[in-house]
Amino acid sequence: MSYFDKLFSKLFPAKDSDKVTAVHEVLKRNQPTQQAYGDWKDSDDRSELIKEIAQAYYYKKTNITSEIDVHLFNTAYANGFAISYHEKIGSKVFQHLTDYFRDKVLEMGYRLVNADRRILDRENYVETIEKYYLKPPLSAEDLTQDTIQVNQMFGNIAIEHVQINSQPSYLKVLASIYSDRQFQEADSYDDFISALFHQ
Repeated sequence: MSYFDKLFSKLFPAKDSDKVTAVHEVLKRNQPTQQAYGDWKDSDDRSELIKEIAQAYYYKKTNITSEIDVHLFNTAYANGFAISYHEKIGSKVFQHLTDYFRDKVLEMGYRLVNADRRILDRENYVETIEKYYLKPPLSAEDLTQDTIQVNQMFGNIAIEHVQINSQPSYLKVLASIYSDRQFQEADSYDDFISALFHQ
């Protein structure tokens, strides 16, 4: 297996059969962390980092490498990207970035349906996954009328911050769409990315 294949399978695993969940809990930030996030969110540092990540993302689409390492994922039913941790970002800011992307998706009109933390005991290391799962808003009318196609917007959005042995490893954003005729065609993934990086 090539280096890329190993990295790709780590970023976008098919299943978790070799993992044992040691801890599964609701993800909730404490007050000092929330305050630090709020300060960072309002800072020029945040603005500059988002610009750098957006640039790295668009560079990657044209096979140009950059200091921030971005990995792209593209299939018929799911699109996403992952950012490998870089020391220049810092572990706390990497966590803030996870919360920032959550907030950006909420601004798009999404609803947060799950926020959890799993600590998985692997054979040679401990993996911690902090995950936000967001879905488009649904109304009672959407669920009761057979003739109305549900607006799935950009699909369901998963945001994951993964740590290995308590050290940040990568951050992943994945949009998964429905192909069911009950749903309208999903909005453009490129529009999702534009909204995510818009400041």
